[in-house]
Amino acid sequence: MQRLIVALLLFGAAPAEAADLALKRVILSSAGVGYFEYETEADGPVTLGLDVPLDQVDDVLTSLVVFDSIGAVGTVELLGRDNTRANFGNVPFSPETLRSTVDYLNSLQGVEIAVQGPRPMTGRIVHAERVAETLPAPSGQPQPTVQRTRVTILGADGLRQFVLEEAESIQVADPDLRGRIGQALESLRREANQSLRHVTLRSTGDGHRTVRVGYVAAAPLWKATYRLVLPAKDGDPARLQGWAVLENQSGANWDGIALTLQYGNPVTFRQAIYQSYYVQRPEVPVEILGRILPSVDTRARPAEPPMQKAASPPAGAARMLAAPAPPPAPAPMPQAEVMAQAADQVQAAEGVEATIFQLPTPVVLAAGHTASVPIIDRSIPAERIDLATGDDTHPLSAIRITNDTGSSMPAGVLTLYDTVSAATFAGDARLGGLPAGERRLLSFAQDLRTTVERSSTGETTLASLTAVQGVLSIATRQREVLRVTITAPANEPRRVLVEIPKEGDRTLTLEGGPIPGIEETATAWRVPVSLKPGEVRKLTAFIDRLEREQTALLADDAEVVVRLLNEQTLAPAARTALQRLAALRQDEAAKRATVAQLKAQQAAVQQDEDRLRRNLAAVAPNDALHARLTRALDADETKLEQLGQAIDQATAAADKAHQALAEAASTLKL
Repeated sequence: MQRLIVALLLFGAAPAEAADLALKRVILSSAGVGYFEYETEADGPVTLGLDVPLDQVDDVLTSLVVFDSIGAVGTVELLGRDNTRANFGNVPFSPETLRSTVDYLNSLQGVEIAVQGPRPMTGRIVHAERVAETLPAPSGQPQPTVQRTRVTILGADGLRQFVLEEAESIQVADPDLRGRIGQALESLRREANQSLRHVTLRSTGDGHRTVRVGYVAAAPLWKATYRLVLPAKDGDPARLQGWAVLENQSGANWDGIALTLQYGNPVTFRQAIYQSYYVQRPEVPVEILGRILPSVDTRARPAEPPMQKAASPPAGAARMLAAPAPPPAPAPMPQAEVMAQAADQVQAAEGVEATIFQLPTPVVLAAGHTASVPIIDRSIPAERIDLATGDDTHPLSAIRITNDTGSSMPAGVLTLYDTVSAATFAGDARLGGLPAGERRLLSFAQDLRTTVERSSTGETTLASLTAVQGVLSIATRQREVLRVTITAPANEPRRVLVEIPKEGDRTLTLEGGPIPGIEETATAWRVPVSLKPGEVRKLTAFIDRLEREQTALLADDAEVVVRLLNEQTLAPAARTALQRLAALRQDEAAKRATVAQLKAQQAAVQQDEDRLRRNLAAVAPNDALHARLTRALDADETKLEQLGQAIDQATAAADKAHQALAEAASTLKL
């Protein structure tokens, strides 16, 4: 990391011996930061100087910590981030003015200058401007023009002008202003060339002691990679080596430092604290998430509750789904090659939030170099298995490993080797972080000798039906029937995990009853199927989701009841009750229709009466038509009286039918 420069000063005491300050310890975190600690021996008060890259001053100011058993921390001081504005406060122009000669001269209006050249003169600047001047040209040729800077000054003999491009020099007459301009320009030079900031830290103390200074700053991520040698046969462990790839991008050599690697996910952000604010604006980095395939295995647990028996299996199905007898022991294989062991064993410690890997020997790594160091080297329990996912015809070859190391294994990529006869590349896999005591599936290839065929159908059935106080509660089962056919290689046994996606509140049942060893992840069930060489196995799974609805029997039950009566699985007692309810509703509907029909006839007679009354008003009383209209009106009155009685009787009958329906609905129990 950065080089600490220490100067031991006197604070009313004898000079202390200067001691070399060196980087002693580095902790690299998987969160993209590092802790860097320096150390020195000190006697009495000390002043520590720290050269920090400009882009890391924020981190230093945020996290700087001093460990001093006797002394006390005083102050931390450094040059401000941008002093250009302050340095230009004593001159009549800003840094932006220097981009144009005309702007610079006009900013000095009223300032006395001395001009040396073909026409020496002195005076105060009045104005400067760019003008176009025409140059002489041979006869008949166009005259060219050039841009010149013409400056007007006011001297003892009045206004005078000169062309800047013709002058040899221009000097500000006031030595004080000339000095301030020089200081401002010097600050620009320093700001342009200064990529470091010098931090001064003062500490008091009288005795001999060790002073340590540390801070957290941005550092390249260290990455975990693994090499895994597959077991030669079932029951053998797998050989695992884990390596940490790290980089020294500090700009200084690491010479015998104590290096610690931290795997965890602490909260870390950067705040631009080394910046002047008029409005405080915290700054945090953009969160970077990787996207790599294939998917990473997550925690799997035994499926709970146990899978219920869905249907009686056909003859022999129970024997077909049960795990077969273990295959015969394979013939002895050639001696496998042995992966070289790590020279030094890393000490791993499990904390609450992080896992710490302490390298046993000091690290030497030149600035700008990358190193890969082993952090894990041991045999771990492993099991070869296939994973059938999605609609792929061939399952994935995988190995299930168990972390019995006592500490978490960092997320990383794995390269797998099969060394039965000679080291052979088997595939790559991803490990998404493995806590101590847990296990994961690592998919690394496709098993082209095993096939998996899937087909599915859907069906909807009535799951339950209840009626209480006139409210009908219906539960409908939406079922997907998944049929999986697995074929093992002709000469090799296979153990396959059939992955069945789960969504929401779906449940799984298997034809023939539950199978031991079913696992459940956050997104799927995994059903184990064991096959002998050349064996074909069939698996039928039922994935169910219940949909519930309620309807008031008196509000709008006609369509619902008709739908329920069409259900083939409806119980006889429920069918009889619903049929009676449907008949009562039809009876009420018929009586209501009779009432409506009679009211329509009543309305027609009333309309005819209105017509007759209008005609009578238009005909003279002694006219023969008047008598005829009077007789017709009398007949309509008789009809209206009869219809009124019929409507009253029909309405009473309809109300009685509705009462019967309401009583039947409220007392219906299913």
